[in-house]
Amino acid sequence: MTLCTLRRLLSFVKEKKTIRLPDEDRLSRMDFHSYVPGKGLGETVGILTKHYRLAVNGEQGAVLERGKLSRYGVFIIHTSIIVILAGSFTGLLFGYRGFVTLKVGETKDRLTLRGKTAAEIPLGFALTCKDFRVNFYPTGEPKDYVSTVEIIENGKVVLGKEIRVNDPLSYKGIRFYQSNYGSAPVFFFNVGGEKIILTEREVFRKNDLLMMVARFEGKVHDFGPGVLVAYLDNGEPKAAWFLKSVDRLREQKLQGVKVSLVDIQEQPYTGLEVSRDPGVFIVWAGFALMLLGLYVNFFLQHRRIYLLRVSEGLLVAGMASRNREDFKKEFEKLTEEINGRTS
Repeated sequence: MTLCTLRRLLSFVKEKKTIRLPDEDRLSRMDFHSYVPGKGLGETVGILTKHYRLAVNGEQGAVLERGKLSRYGVFIIHTSIIVILAGSFTGLLFGYRGFVTLKVGETKDRLTLRGKTAAEIPLGFALTCKDFRVNFYPTGEPKDYVSTVEIIENGKVVLGKEIRVNDPLSYKGIRFYQSNYGSAPVFFFNVGGEKIILTEREVFRKNDLLMMVARFEGKVHDFGPGVLVAYLDNGEPKAAWFLKSVDRLREQKLQGVKVSLVDIQEQPYTGLEVSRDPGVFIVWAGFALMLLGLYVNFFLQHRRIYLLRVSEGLLVAGMASRNREDFKKEFEKLTEEINGRTS
Protein backbone atom coordinates (compact mmCIF):
# COMPACT_ATOMS: atom_id res chain seq x y z
CA MET A 1 0.00 0.00 0.00
CA THR A 2 2.90 2.35 0.73
CA LEU A 3 4.41 1.72 -2.71
CA CYS A 4 1.01 2.13 -4.39
CA THR A 5 0.39 5.42 -2.57
CA LEU A 6 3.84 6.81 -3.41
CA ARG A 7 3.49 5.80 -7.04
CA ARG A 8 0.14 7.53 -7.41
CA LEU A 9 1.34 10.56 -5.47
CA LEU A 10 4.39 10.98 -7.69
CA SER A 11 2.20 10.74 -10.77
CA PHE A 12 -0.16 13.29 -9.28
CA VAL A 13 2.65 15.74 -8.45
CA LYS A 14 4.09 15.33 -11.95
CA GLU A 15 0.68 15.98 -13.49
CA LYS A 16 0.20 19.01 -11.26
CA LYS A 17 3.45 20.56 -12.48
CA THR A 18 2.49 20.07 -16.12
CA ILE A 19 -1.04 21.53 -16.29
CA ARG A 20 -1.61 22.40 -19.92
CA LEU A 21 -4.28 24.30 -21.75
CA PRO A 22 -6.06 21.92 -24.21
CA ASP A 23 -6.65 22.98 -27.78
CA GLU A 24 -9.96 24.26 -29.14
CA ASP A 25 -11.03 20.88 -30.51
CA ARG A 26 -10.71 19.16 -27.16
CA LEU A 27 -12.35 21.96 -25.21
CA SER A 28 -15.29 22.15 -27.63
CA ARG A 29 -15.94 18.45 -27.02
CA MET A 30 -16.29 18.91 -23.26
CA ASP A 31 -19.81 18.62 -21.84
CA PHE A 32 -19.60 22.12 -20.43
CA HIS A 33 -18.39 24.77 -22.87
CA SER A 34 -19.54 28.10 -24.19
CA TYR A 35 -18.29 30.68 -26.72
CA VAL A 36 -18.20 34.23 -25.38
CA PRO A 37 -17.79 36.76 -28.20
CA GLY A 38 -15.94 40.02 -27.76
CA LYS A 39 -14.59 39.16 -24.33
CA GLY A 40 -11.04 39.84 -23.19
CA LEU A 41 -8.96 37.18 -21.47
CA GLY A 42 -7.67 39.40 -18.67
CA GLU A 43 -11.13 40.72 -17.80
CA THR A 44 -12.63 37.22 -17.75
CA VAL A 45 -9.81 35.92 -15.54
CA GLY A 46 -10.52 38.82 -13.15
CA ILE A 47 -14.17 37.79 -12.94
CA LEU A 48 -13.44 34.10 -12.35
CA THR A 49 -10.71 34.62 -9.73
CA LYS A 50 -13.47 35.63 -7.32
CA HIS A 51 -14.52 31.97 -7.32
CA TYR A 52 -11.51 30.04 -8.62
CA ARG A 53 -7.75 30.03 -8.17
CA LEU A 54 -5.59 30.83 -11.18
CA ALA A 55 -3.41 27.81 -12.02
CA VAL A 56 -2.12 28.65 -15.51
CA ASN A 57 -2.00 32.06 -17.16
CA GLY A 58 -0.69 32.45 -20.68
CA GLU A 59 -1.10 34.58 -23.78
CA GLN A 60 -3.51 32.13 -25.43
CA GLY A 61 -5.58 31.26 -22.39
CA ALA A 62 -5.77 30.37 -18.73
CA VAL A 63 -6.72 27.52 -16.39
CA LEU A 64 -8.51 28.12 -13.10
CA GLU A 65 -9.43 25.49 -10.53
CA ARG A 66 -11.12 24.99 -7.16
CA GLY A 67 -11.33 22.16 -4.66
CA LYS A 68 -7.89 20.80 -5.56
CA LEU A 69 -7.65 19.35 -2.05
CA SER A 70 -10.27 16.73 -2.98
CA ARG A 71 -7.68 15.06 -5.22
CA TYR A 72 -5.62 14.35 -2.10
CA GLY A 73 -8.49 12.44 -0.44
CA VAL A 74 -7.38 9.03 -1.68
CA PHE A 75 -3.81 9.68 -0.50
CA ILE A 76 -5.05 10.72 2.95
CA ILE A 77 -7.17 7.54 3.21
CA HIS A 78 -4.28 5.34 2.10
CA THR A 79 -1.96 7.05 4.59
CA SER A 80 -4.52 6.61 7.39
CA ILE A 81 -4.66 2.85 6.77
CA ILE A 82 -0.86 2.70 6.91
CA VAL A 83 -0.89 4.69 10.18
CA ILE A 84 -3.50 2.34 11.69
CA LEU A 85 -1.43 -0.70 10.72
CA ALA A 86 1.70 0.96 12.14
CA GLY A 87 -0.11 1.62 15.43
CA SER A 88 -1.28 -1.99 15.62
CA PHE A 89 2.23 -3.23 14.89
CA THR A 90 3.62 -0.92 17.60
CA GLY A 91 1.18 -2.36 20.12
CA LEU A 92 2.08 -5.89 19.04
CA LEU A 93 5.82 -5.28 19.50
CA PHE A 94 5.88 -3.13 22.62
CA GLY A 95 2.59 -3.92 24.34
CA TYR A 96 1.29 -6.91 26.26
CA ARG A 97 -1.83 -8.53 27.68
CA GLY A 98 -1.94 -10.35 30.98
CA PHE A 99 -3.82 -10.71 34.23
CA VAL A 100 -3.41 -10.33 37.95
CA THR A 101 -5.51 -11.90 40.74
CA LEU A 102 -5.79 -10.17 44.09
CA LYS A 103 -7.38 -11.13 47.37
CA VAL A 104 -8.69 -8.41 49.65
CA GLY A 105 -5.72 -6.82 51.36
CA GLU A 106 -3.22 -8.39 48.96
CA THR A 107 -0.58 -6.34 47.13
CA LYS A 108 1.20 -7.34 43.93
CA ASP A 109 3.75 -5.60 41.75
CA ARG A 110 3.86 -8.16 38.92
CA LEU A 111 1.44 -9.49 36.33
CA THR A 112 1.23 -12.80 34.50
CA LEU A 113 1.38 -12.62 30.74
CA ARG A 114 -1.12 -14.54 28.67
CA GLY A 115 0.33 -17.15 26.37
CA LYS A 116 2.09 -20.45 26.42
CA THR A 117 4.91 -19.34 28.72
CA ALA A 118 2.72 -17.46 31.26
CA ALA A 119 5.77 -15.46 32.36
CA GLU A 120 5.61 -12.80 35.03
CA ILE A 121 6.80 -9.24 34.41
CA PRO A 122 6.97 -6.22 36.76
CA LEU A 123 4.30 -3.54 36.66
CA GLY A 124 6.65 -0.78 37.76
CA PHE A 125 4.43 -0.06 40.77
CA ALA A 126 2.33 -1.96 43.31
CA LEU A 127 -1.41 -2.66 43.17
CA THR A 128 -3.41 -3.28 46.35
CA CYS A 129 -6.96 -4.61 46.57
CA LYS A 130 -8.67 -2.73 49.39
CA ASP A 131 -12.12 -4.22 48.89
CA PHE A 132 -14.12 -6.44 46.56
CA ARG A 133 -17.87 -6.87 46.41
CA VAL A 134 -20.40 -8.60 44.20
CA ASN A 135 -24.09 -7.80 43.76
CA PHE A 136 -26.43 -10.48 42.46
CA TYR A 137 -29.76 -10.58 40.66
CA PRO A 138 -32.62 -12.49 42.35
CA THR A 139 -31.84 -15.35 39.96
CA GLY A 140 -28.37 -15.66 41.44
CA GLU A 141 -26.52 -14.29 38.45
CA PRO A 142 -23.90 -11.59 39.14
CA LYS A 143 -25.25 -8.08 38.64
CA ASP A 144 -22.15 -6.06 39.32
CA TYR A 145 -18.73 -6.72 40.79
CA VAL A 146 -16.42 -3.97 41.91
CA SER A 147 -12.77 -3.92 42.94
CA THR A 148 -11.53 -1.05 45.06
CA VAL A 149 -7.80 -0.76 44.38
CA GLU A 150 -4.92 1.57 45.12
CA ILE A 151 -1.74 2.28 43.19
CA ILE A 152 1.31 2.43 45.44
CA GLU A 153 4.56 3.96 44.24
CA ASN A 154 7.62 4.68 46.37
CA GLY A 155 5.66 3.59 49.42
CA LYS A 156 2.87 6.14 48.84
CA VAL A 157 -0.67 5.78 47.55
CA VAL A 158 -0.78 7.79 44.33
CA LEU A 159 -4.17 6.74 42.98
CA GLY A 160 -7.31 4.98 44.14
CA LYS A 161 -10.27 3.85 42.08
CA GLU A 162 -13.21 1.45 41.91
CA ILE A 163 -12.82 -0.81 38.88
CA ARG A 164 -16.05 -2.01 37.31
CA VAL A 165 -16.88 -3.78 34.08
CA ASN A 166 -16.41 -1.24 31.26
CA ASP A 167 -14.86 1.22 33.72
CA PRO A 168 -11.14 0.38 33.85
CA LEU A 169 -8.28 1.96 35.71
CA SER A 170 -5.55 3.60 33.62
CA TYR A 171 -2.12 4.44 34.98
CA LYS A 172 1.10 5.10 33.06
CA GLY A 173 -0.29 3.57 29.89
CA ILE A 174 -1.43 0.37 31.66
CA ARG A 175 -5.14 -0.41 31.86
CA PHE A 176 -6.78 -2.68 34.42
CA TYR A 177 -10.16 -4.16 33.48
CA GLN A 178 -12.54 -5.98 35.78
CA SER A 179 -12.48 -9.42 34.20
CA ASN A 180 -13.70 -12.09 36.61
CA TYR A 181 -13.81 -13.14 40.22
CA GLY A 182 -13.80 -16.29 42.27
CA SER A 183 -12.77 -17.77 45.57
CA ALA A 184 -9.75 -19.76 46.71
CA PRO A 185 -9.17 -21.75 49.88
CA VAL A 186 -7.13 -20.15 52.63
CA PHE A 187 -5.51 -22.32 55.28
CA PHE A 188 -5.08 -21.27 58.90
CA PHE A 189 -2.23 -23.05 60.71
CA ASN A 190 -0.71 -22.92 64.15
CA VAL A 191 3.02 -23.47 63.77
CA GLY A 192 4.86 -23.74 67.07
CA GLY A 193 2.34 -21.41 68.72
CA GLU A 194 2.38 -18.91 65.86
CA LYS A 195 -0.80 -18.38 63.87
CA ILE A 196 -0.16 -18.17 60.13
CA ILE A 197 -2.30 -18.00 57.00
CA LEU A 198 -1.22 -19.76 53.84
CA THR A 199 -2.63 -20.14 50.35
CA GLU A 200 -1.97 -23.00 47.96
CA ARG A 201 1.67 -23.11 46.77
CA GLU A 202 2.66 -20.51 49.35
CA VAL A 203 5.87 -21.26 51.27
CA PHE A 204 6.44 -20.70 55.00
CA ARG A 205 9.82 -20.84 56.71
CA LYS A 206 10.56 -20.83 60.43
CA ASN A 207 14.01 -21.73 61.68
CA ASP A 208 14.75 -25.18 60.19
CA LEU A 209 11.17 -25.76 59.07
CA LEU A 210 10.33 -25.15 55.43
CA MET A 211 6.77 -26.06 54.46
CA MET A 212 4.34 -25.40 51.63
CA VAL A 213 0.69 -26.18 50.96
CA ALA A 214 1.10 -28.43 47.94
CA ARG A 215 -2.47 -29.62 47.43
CA PHE A 216 -6.00 -29.13 48.69
CA GLU A 217 -8.83 -31.65 48.48
CA GLY A 218 -12.39 -30.92 49.47
CA LYS A 219 -12.94 -34.56 50.34
CA VAL A 220 -10.23 -37.06 51.27
CA HIS A 221 -11.60 -40.65 51.47
CA ASP A 222 -14.86 -39.52 53.09
CA PHE A 223 -12.89 -37.82 55.88
CA GLY A 224 -13.71 -34.30 54.76
CA PRO A 225 -11.38 -31.56 53.51
CA GLY A 226 -7.66 -32.04 53.73
CA VAL A 227 -4.38 -30.34 52.93
CA LEU A 228 -1.19 -31.99 51.67
CA VAL A 229 1.76 -30.15 53.17
CA ALA A 230 5.20 -30.61 51.62
CA TYR A 231 8.25 -30.00 53.80
CA LEU A 232 11.97 -30.71 54.00
CA ASP A 233 13.27 -33.24 56.50
CA ASN A 234 17.06 -32.84 56.69
CA GLY A 235 17.06 -31.77 53.06
CA GLU A 236 14.83 -34.64 51.93
CA PRO A 237 11.41 -33.67 50.53
CA LYS A 238 8.47 -35.26 52.36
CA ALA A 239 4.71 -34.71 52.57
CA ALA A 240 1.99 -35.10 55.19
CA TRP A 241 -1.80 -34.88 55.05
CA PHE A 242 -3.65 -32.62 57.48
CA LEU A 243 -7.37 -33.44 57.78
CA LYS A 244 -9.60 -30.82 59.30
CA SER A 245 -12.26 -33.27 60.57
CA VAL A 246 -9.90 -35.96 61.95
CA ASP A 247 -8.40 -34.99 65.28
CA ARG A 248 -5.34 -37.26 65.09
CA LEU A 249 -4.47 -35.96 61.64
CA ARG A 250 -5.21 -32.33 62.38
CA GLU A 251 -1.97 -31.92 64.33
CA GLN A 252 1.47 -33.36 63.49
CA LYS A 253 5.13 -32.68 64.14
CA LEU A 254 7.29 -31.52 61.26
CA GLN A 255 11.02 -31.15 61.91
CA GLY A 256 10.27 -31.21 65.59
CA VAL A 257 7.78 -28.34 65.34
CA LYS A 258 4.14 -28.86 66.28
CA VAL A 259 1.97 -27.92 63.29
CA SER A 260 -1.82 -27.97 63.47
CA LEU A 261 -4.50 -27.16 60.87
CA VAL A 262 -6.89 -24.72 62.53
CA ASP A 263 -9.36 -23.92 59.75
CA ILE A 264 -9.97 -23.83 56.00
CA GLN A 265 -11.96 -20.92 54.56
CA GLU A 266 -12.91 -19.73 51.11
CA GLN A 267 -11.58 -16.25 50.40
CA PRO A 268 -12.86 -14.26 47.40
CA TYR A 269 -10.46 -12.81 44.88
CA THR A 270 -10.78 -10.44 41.95
CA GLY A 271 -9.37 -11.11 38.50
CA LEU A 272 -8.12 -8.09 36.59
CA GLU A 273 -7.22 -8.07 32.91
CA VAL A 274 -4.07 -6.00 32.34
CA SER A 275 -3.10 -4.50 28.99
CA ARG A 276 -0.56 -2.04 27.69
CA ASP A 277 -0.82 -0.80 24.12
CA PRO A 278 1.53 2.09 23.27
CA GLY A 279 0.21 2.08 19.70
CA VAL A 280 -3.39 2.91 20.58
CA PHE A 281 -2.88 6.67 20.14
CA ILE A 282 -1.32 6.03 16.75
CA VAL A 283 -4.38 3.98 15.79
CA TRP A 284 -6.70 6.78 16.95
CA ALA A 285 -4.69 9.27 14.91
CA GLY A 286 -5.05 6.95 11.92
CA PHE A 287 -8.83 6.80 12.27
CA ALA A 288 -9.00 10.60 12.63
CA LEU A 289 -6.94 10.88 9.46
CA MET A 290 -9.28 8.45 7.73
CA LEU A 291 -12.32 10.56 8.65
CA LEU A 292 -10.55 13.60 7.23
CA GLY A 293 -9.72 11.69 4.05
CA LEU A 294 -13.30 10.50 3.64
CA TYR A 295 -14.59 14.04 4.07
CA VAL A 296 -12.10 15.41 1.55
CA ASN A 297 -12.79 12.60 -0.89
CA PHE A 298 -16.59 12.68 -0.81
CA PHE A 299 -17.57 16.23 0.17
CA LEU A 300 -15.02 18.36 -1.66
CA GLN A 301 -15.15 18.62 -5.44
CA HIS A 302 -12.36 19.39 -7.84
CA ARG A 303 -13.48 21.73 -10.65
CA ARG A 304 -11.60 23.41 -13.48
CA ILE A 305 -12.39 26.26 -15.83
CA TYR A 306 -10.47 26.62 -19.12
CA LEU A 307 -10.27 29.89 -21.04
CA LEU A 308 -8.94 29.90 -24.63
CA ARG A 309 -8.63 32.76 -27.10
CA VAL A 310 -10.42 31.95 -30.37
CA SER A 311 -11.17 33.95 -33.50
CA GLU A 312 -14.70 34.90 -32.39
CA GLY A 313 -13.73 35.82 -28.83
CA LEU A 314 -13.23 33.46 -25.93
CA LEU A 315 -13.97 29.76 -25.41
CA VAL A 316 -14.95 28.89 -21.84
CA ALA A 317 -15.02 25.20 -20.86
CA GLY A 318 -15.24 23.38 -17.57
CA MET A 319 -15.00 19.98 -15.92
CA ALA A 320 -15.88 18.55 -12.49
CA SER A 321 -14.70 15.38 -10.78
CA ARG A 322 -18.20 14.62 -9.43
CA ASN A 323 -21.67 16.09 -8.93
CA ARG A 324 -21.92 17.17 -12.54
CA GLU A 325 -25.50 18.44 -12.21
CA ASP A 326 -24.45 20.93 -9.56
CA PHE A 327 -21.47 22.00 -11.66
CA LYS A 328 -23.74 22.51 -14.65
CA LYS A 329 -25.73 25.12 -12.72
CA GLU A 330 -22.54 26.78 -11.52
CA PHE A 331 -21.07 26.85 -15.03
CA GLU A 332 -24.22 28.49 -16.41
CA LYS A 333 -24.07 31.18 -13.70
CA LEU A 334 -20.41 31.82 -14.44
CA THR A 335 -21.01 32.21 -18.17
CA GLU A 336 -23.92 34.54 -17.46
CA GLU A 337 -21.67 36.60 -15.18
CA ILE A 338 -19.01 36.76 -17.89
CA ASN A 339 -21.54 37.73 -20.59
CA GLY A 340 -23.05 40.36 -18.31
CA ARG A 341 -19.83 42.38 -18.30
CA THR A 342 -19.00 43.81 -21.75
CA SER A 343 -15.73 45.47 -22.70
